[in-house]
Amino acid sequence: MTGTEAQNLREDYLSRLDAAIAELPWRVANELRSGIAEELDGLGAAEVRERIAHLGDPVRIAEAAREESASAPPAPVVVVAPAPAKPPVADTKWFAILGALVLGFGGFVLPVGGWVIGVALVTSSRFWRRWEKAVAILLPFVVWVLVFAASALGDRLGGVASEEHGASNPLLPAPYDLAHSALIIALVLVPIGGLWLLWIRRGRDAPLR
Repeated sequence: MTGTEAQNLREDYLSRLDAAIAELPWRVANELRSGIAEELDGLGAAEVRERIAHLGDPVRIAEAAREESASAPPAPVVVVAPAPAKPPVADTKWFAILGALVLGFGGFVLPVGGWVIGVALVTSSRFWRRWEKAVAILLPFVVWVLVFAASALGDRLGGVASEEHGASNPLLPAPYDLAHSALIIALVLVPIGGLWLLWIRRGRDAPLR
């Protein structure tokens, strides 16, 4: 019977306390109720009465807690800086390095297609200026066109010389030789273009704006 009386006293006091602290901040009210409930646990009826008398009116307890929480300094606001956004893949150093290597040597692994992939990678990267990309990509074609133009001119001059002297001029290279030379020059200039872009990228730690 004593245990039941102690339990009833405890529950009655905690009910009045709940009503009194209802308007307190949740954290303050929760800590206050948990502390008082813990103090009343395991006590007999006489001890509960004595402890309740010592604690006092729940309304007074709530007012004291409200005043204390109002005078307490506000909790420091922790500002979490957002994580820096990752740059696009095309703006990374490894993408630029990969593009220059594929441009220069991809054609030897995958004829034509490897070079085309290298062109796509290089043009997507912002580690080079437009004119730098144009030189690396178009220089082999420019040289090829010039050599073929020289081949056509040589063929024409050779034809004229043959008509005038009845024999071909041995000082003029044959068109086949010029075409073969153009191909070799282009194959040399393609890797040089890729290596040149790599050299330029060494001095740039960030993509151009």
